Amino acid sequence: MSAEHTAPEGSERASDTNHCPVTGRTDSQDPDQRKATDGEWDTHVPLERVGDTWRITSLELARQVLRSQGTLQAGFRAEQARAGLRKARIPVLFADGPEHREQRSKIARFFAPTTVDTTYRELMDRYAREAMAELDRTGSLDLSEATMGYSVRVAAHIVGLEGSDPDAMGKRLMKLFGDHGDPTEAPRTPWRRAWFAIRSVIGNLPVATFTWRDVRPAVRARKRRRRADVISHLLDQQYTLTEIATECLTYAAAGMITTREFIAMAAWHLLDNRQLLERYKVAGQGERYAILYDILRLEPVVGLLYRRAAQDIELEHRGQHYKIPAGDLITMSIKDTNVDAEVFDTPREVCPGRDITRGVRPEGAAFGDGAHRCPGHFVAIQESDVFLRELFERDVIQLTTPELFTDPLIAAYRVEGLRVGYAAAGQSGVLK
Repeated sequence: MSAEHTAPEGSERASDTNHCPVTGRTDSQDPDQRKATDGEWDTHVPLERVGDTWRITSLELARQVLRSQGTLQAGFRAEQARAGLRKARIPVLFADGPEHREQRSKIARFFAPTTVDTTYRELMDRYAREAMAELDRTGSLDLSEATMGYSVRVAAHIVGLEGSDPDAMGKRLMKLFGDHGDPTEAPRTPWRRAWFAIRSVIGNLPVATFTWRDVRPAVRARKRRRRADVISHLLDQQYTLTEIATECLTYAAAGMITTREFIAMAAWHLLDNRQLLERYKVAGQGERYAILYDILRLEPVVGLLYRRAAQDIELEHRGQHYKIPAGDLITMSIKDTNVDAEVFDTPREVCPGRDITRGVRPEGAAFGDGAHRCPGHFVAIQESDVFLRELFERDVIQLTTPELFTDPLIAAYRVEGLRVGYAAAGQSGVLK
């Protein structure tokens, strides 16, 4: 059956008094603490069909779709990319089925929690300290710039892109991830495939620069001497330079750009909520991660996920059954699923430690779910925690109100102009 355009009974947000175990606050209403709301649907309709596209706001329905073996990746222009890579291996982000499972199993060792904690921790600590140099020298710091330099350095080490200037590479990458057309448009005919190929070349000339200045030197270095990084792994798998560059772009988008934005957003929330910040400063690692997961739930960097039904898909929600025909596009609003009142109490408030439905992850679907769940999720959380702990060892305050920009492709936010400085004039150095 198709979905009705009305909210199911009982789906309204709870208005009962709720207690936040971290902030200690009790409210009779559910405040909205989100900063990035552009792209939210806020329809209170768990699933609806618009043309041949299905729109989902229910976390349970989104998890069913993301875990289904009858769907194909359709986000991040995957369908366009697959059409243009018919003679090359498909990047892990765009692959599905056995090919995707095989690729994920081979790279899993780079992102395992033990590897992240033992191999990358010292590196993150060093890069975080280096990121604070301007703050210690001048008394203020642009977090938008500092988090970019930091996240690029960490991801470049894991991937193997360490041979070029990280600041210059970061600027090149920011130019690459602009909007280039309708993310839901699929090249289904030979003519359309040809047009997408032409537009891809014209619209992605910066890719050639990234390949030549960043990827090519790294590949040459790894051919001389392998290392425990992704590029060395791809060379062992006989990947070509073009194929390696394509993979590096996907890692850059996931490991550099999105992490940079989340760190800046998390810092903004902590600066705005002194009680939460004070708790974060004294908390153990588990509680700090819980705080970061809940901020990420509230502010998912990737706001839209797409899947294409490769076969008829059967879904069930609150006693209602839905059938999505093969070929239809499914769009999931993570901004909505992550504030699903059926799953989270006070869903629009940062409140780690709340009771949630069994089996639901504390970050909701912010890292995706199913086969395509972000493989670097643990890297992202530890990397964010290391930077924020280093920052908040200093007594800093927010100096400017940042601007937020939204990417229509995935409803992602970009935080620009968030500057912090020492609370006391002339103060510098880490608090002891």
